[in-house]
Amino acid sequence: MRAFVVFIAFLLTTVTAFSPSPNKIQHQPRTTELQMGLLDSLFGPKEAEAYHILLKGPNASKQCEKLKLDIYKKAIGPNGPQGGVDAEDLINAFAEQARRRSTCPSKQNGGNLGVFGPGEMVPEFDTVAFKEQVGIIHGPVETQFGSHLILVTDRK
Repeated sequence: MRAFVVFIAFLLTTVTAFSPSPNKIQHQPRTTELQMGLLDSLFGPKEAEAYHILLKGPNASKQCEKLKLDIYKKAIGPNGPQGGVDAEDLINAFAEQARRRSTCPSKQNGGNLGVFGPGEMVPEFDTVAFKEQVGIIHGPVETQFGSHLILVTDRK
C-alpha cells in the first residue's frame, strides 16, 4: 500500500512539476516524455490546439525559416529574451504573420486551427502537434500541401 501511495505522489509531482508557466515560454532543448507528463507518455494526448502558417512554392522552406526568425524577433521585443518569451506576445506575433503570409484559409483567424484530435491532420502535422514541445515554433514541416510553421499552444 505504501508503494502505491508513493507512486501516486510521484505521478502528481511529475504532472504538475513540468507544466509550462502560463505567462512565459522558456526556450529549452527538445522535451522528454517525462517533461511532457507521465500520463501523456503512457496514453498520449487526446487533443491539441495549434496555429500554423502554410507557404507554398519552390522557396517555401527557406521563407519559413526567415519568417520564424521574424516572429521570434517581434515576440521578444527590444528587451531581449531574458526570462523567456511571453506566450501572448509569441501567439500575437505568429497570428499577425499568418494573416499576412499564410496561403491557408485559416489565415483569416491568424492561423488558429482550434482544437483537434489525433489523425485529423496529415501525419507530419500530427507528429508535431502530439509529440513535440508546446509553446515553440516548429518547422518548416513539409507536407503534401507545402511548408508549415506550427505553434502548438495546448495539449490535453
